[in-house]
Amino acid sequence: MPNRATFFFAPLSALVLALGGFLLLPAFGSPGAIAAAVGRATEPTQPCVTEHGGDPKACSELVELEVQDVIPLIEAQTHAVVLTTKDKEIVLPVFVDEASAVSIAFRLAEREPPQPLAQDLLDDVVDQLGAKVTEVRIDDLRDNVYSGRVFLEQGPKKMTLDARPSDSIAMAMTSHARIRVTRKVLTLAGISRSEIEALQQGGPGVGGSGPPGLDEPAPSLPPPSGGQPPIDMDTRALPPGHPKLPAPGGTGKPIDL
Repeated sequence: MPNRATFFFAPLSALVLALGGFLLLPAFGSPGAIAAAVGRATEPTQPCVTEHGGDPKACSELVELEVQDVIPLIEAQTHAVVLTTKDKEIVLPVFVDEASAVSIAFRLAEREPPQPLAQDLLDDVVDQLGAKVTEVRIDDLRDNVYSGRVFLEQGPKKMTLDARPSDSIAMAMTSHARIRVTRKVLTLAGISRSEIEALQQGGPGVGGSGPPGLDEPAPSLPPPSGGQPPIDMDTRALPPGHPKLPAPGGTGKPIDL
């Protein structure tokens, strides 16, 4: 899968380290697949398009996800919103900007930001118009960019709007709407529990980063020359009968700092 190799392997080691034991507990370079749909030269006629020769059901089968965490990836200068399947077997990282990360983090913590954020304004607009978000969907992944939609209801009227997943995820959290993703996206960008465990046990990081020889014991330091104790060693705690230790070596000259 060329897309996955392009945008995941560079930041994957940082994300795996940040996840730590995330999948084991009930908790990238290119910046990775980003949750923006800005600057596309052509608008797709379909929300999701099956790859040539791929499974035609990859765009129609949907999997529900949950927001688990927001992880800053300092080296990659981005943030990852961590979505997981209900059984916690697959993680879908969505890379977002700082503003979106802050908005989602406040919602996870169930706290109000000191000032309304852009996503809060969207929530207020939807509420004032008497509508509600019923579902958020991540439809496709093309050229390392996620595309998605927000489904709204306003009385008997139903609407569907194109939206960045970073914005729509925050809106889903406010309205407790479900978040679903196509199987195509999950296949291209999802990371399974077994893949994370294998990378965590792999020693050096992807591309040879990380300390080599993690299984080798650290070399022991040589003993002090002459067998003399360190300076300022308290010899009063030595057991009775222990031979007296010689005085520390050195000329005793003062050192100008």
